[in-house]
Amino acid sequence: MKTIAIIGLGKWGKNHVRNIVRLQSEGFCDKVVICDQDKEQLESIGNVNNIPNENRYDDLDKLLKNEKLSGAVLAIPTTIHKEIALQVLEHCDILLEKPLAPTVEDCQEISEKAKEMNRIIQVGHLERYNPVVVTLKTFLEKESTEDKIMHITGRRVGPGPMKLDSKDLDPNYLGCGHDFMVHDIDVVNGLVGKIPKKVTATACYIEGFPYEVELLAIFEYEGFKGQNTNPILFDCRATWRAYPNLKRRKLIVQTTKDVMTLDFILQSIIMEKGLAQHSLSKTFSDYLGAYRATEVTSHFLAAGKDQEPLYLQDKDFLSCIDTRKKPLVSDKEGTDAVKCIVAAIEAAKTGKAVEIK
Repeated sequence: MKTIAIIGLGKWGKNHVRNIVRLQSEGFCDKVVICDQDKEQLESIGNVNNIPNENRYDDLDKLLKNEKLSGAVLAIPTTIHKEIALQVLEHCDILLEKPLAPTVEDCQEISEKAKEMNRIIQVGHLERYNPVVVTLKTFLEKESTEDKIMHITGRRVGPGPMKLDSKDLDPNYLGCGHDFMVHDIDVVNGLVGKIPKKVTATACYIEGFPYEVELLAIFEYEGFKGQNTNPILFDCRATWRAYPNLKRRKLIVQTTKDVMTLDFILQSIIMEKGLAQHSLSKTFSDYLGAYRATEVTSHFLAAGKDQEPLYLQDKDFLSCIDTRKKPLVSDKEGTDAVKCIVAAIEAAKTGKAVEIK
């Protein structure tokens, strides 16, 4: 029997439950069990998803003792990722919410445990499963012989996990680098096919909270062959300094021929090719007429339950359990993303460029 546990039923955990229960109904697993120390949350999520009472646990040790697990989704605070991951890896494969861990050392310890136990680790960088990211990557690979990435801009704006003016700031949270920017650096690492060489950065802080609430970083990647060693630059801004109703999740990729603007939320891509004319204009009207792209193509992908990135990610995890294939985002990619974020935070604190190895 293929039994999947969801451990942690907070903001993301409850969404994992919804998707894993759906996957159970589609035949991808046989049994779903859930676990959370908050008994009210446990009852609420269990009732909404029709989880039998005997499949609900408020004690992780009891769950691990009673159930023979095939896999577990860990949707828990990043600060306890290592502790819980090491415990659960003794029993089954895991899908661990991003980031893999707060530090590179913690990431490596989790990876070593997985290797020792012959377990699969998938890291919850769900944007890799976003259909617009898949579409963009396919386009870039198709055009790669003639068109090269020059520059990428990332903007991830939102209110964050807590009110920044609150006196009750949860110490379990890390900063916006681990929460927000880690998404975009993982996506770009995937698009470019490597990790950056170095990073410079600056950050904003607020009184009473030890971590950054805004991080602006410039990552430098080695250029592709034939670019005369010119680097690929990725400037990325992640910020919690926004009202609750303000969210922005965009990536702009400039190649030698095109500019592509990707919206993660709307699942859209706008592709612009070069100017129709490139010449001096006699009048302002002539200038405006010339300043238009040769071609603008908008792609709005069909959004629906089958295109939800979290569903696609969870489905892939269940498949990896059966096939033993390497996940799209394994502990290797998860560790690479944490390396980049840790380096950016260090660069912001020191005011100096930091190498990433």
